[in-house]
Parts: sequence; structure tokens; C-alpha cells
Amino acid sequence: MQDARRQPFSKKWMFASMAIFLTMEILLGGLAGNLVSGYVSISLRFLVQGLLNLVSYFVGGVIIGLISPGIRIYEPAAGAFLSVALMLCLSLFTPFSFIHFSLTKMLIGGGIAFFLALAGARLGEILVGNTVSK
Repeated sequence: MQDARRQPFSKKWMFASMAIFLTMEILLGGLAGNLVSGYVSISLRFLVQGLLNLVSYFVGGVIIGLISPGIRIYEPAAGAFLSVALMLCLSLFTPFSFIHFSLTKMLIGGGIAFFLALAGARLGEILVGNTVSK
């Protein structure tokens, strides 16, 4: 049985989700990750920034689950996948060979972001009292 509060898929919320994920990546991965830059090796810095980028998809999903009307689960997940695709498309303009775009990177990275955002959105909906059917 479908929940009456579940809304039809909204492209508006998908694009809003992309903006929230990109903002969270900049705040968590970029700014917070740079706080440790002077105190640790560059390898550890990249590891911390990468982990914070992953956390940003979960936290962004929670935020969207909290602020969206009705039940929005799939919009944040699709927005997370598309934000990974957007960031990988930017790699087309970099001169570094290890950053170049590949379909494998997009599918793996996008899949991880998709499921982290999905889990975060489910948690956000639960926190505001919306029941999420499976």
C-alpha cells in the first residue's frame, strides 16, 4: 500500500538536492578538510577530504528529508548521482590523467552517492515523523 504523503517524482527537488549536495561537499570536504592540511601528510589529507565528501551525501540526504514536503526519497538519491556525474564532467577540463572521466568512475561513485543519499533521506523522513514504506 502506498503512503498518501508520497509525492510524484519532482525534478525541482532533484535539482535542489544537487545544489545541497554540492554545497555540503564544499563545506565538509573542502573547508573542513583543509583545516587539517597543515598538520598531516597529503595522503591523509586526501583521505579525510574523501571521507568528508562521502559523509556530505548522507548529511545532504538527511537535510532534504527534513525540509522537503511529503516523502521525498528518490529525488535526493538521483540528485546525488547527478552531482557526481557533474563533478566528473568537470574533470574533462583538467590536465591530470588520473582525474579523467570514465564511465566506471561515474557508476561506482554515483552508486555510492545514490545509496548514501537514499539512506540519509530515509533517516530525515523518519526524524520528521514521516513513515517511509519500502
